[in-house]
Amino acid sequence: MLEGSWIPYYFPIESWPTLEQRLGFIPMFPVPDHTIPTSTMMGGWELAVPSGSQNSDLAWELITIMAQPEILGPFLRDMGFLPTQQVLGDGPSSLPLKESVPYYEEMVSMIPLGESRPSIPEYPEISEYIHQAIHQV
Repeated sequence: MLEGSWIPYYFPIESWPTLEQRLGFIPMFPVPDHTIPTSTMMGGWELAVPSGSQNSDLAWELITIMAQPEILGPFLRDMGFLPTQQVLGDGPSSLPLKESVPYYEEMVSMIPLGESRPSIPEYPEISEYIHQAIHQV
């Protein structure tokens, strides 16, 4: 199946320590080849405060609290999601994620190749065509 970094979450967290013995992982799309320029699509949650928000100060305060590494880090570890902050992805802060999230190193290795999806209304239709083509191959 073609899936992304969210796949560990589909399995019970109790099974994560042995998941790598039961589930394979191939980092592809792009197939890693450092001689050819390539990219892959990376996802992630986006938080925003609408310009017309009646409580924009409170909304922004909530976002900044949620994004603090000491709050976001345990959430990412427990859900199996990749970090969106370098402070959580590198150094000592990354150890809980490396130790608990299956295939963490392999997934993180693709981040430098990642690009965001185009922000256009036609993207869902384009995505469906790409999905169909991949499955036909």
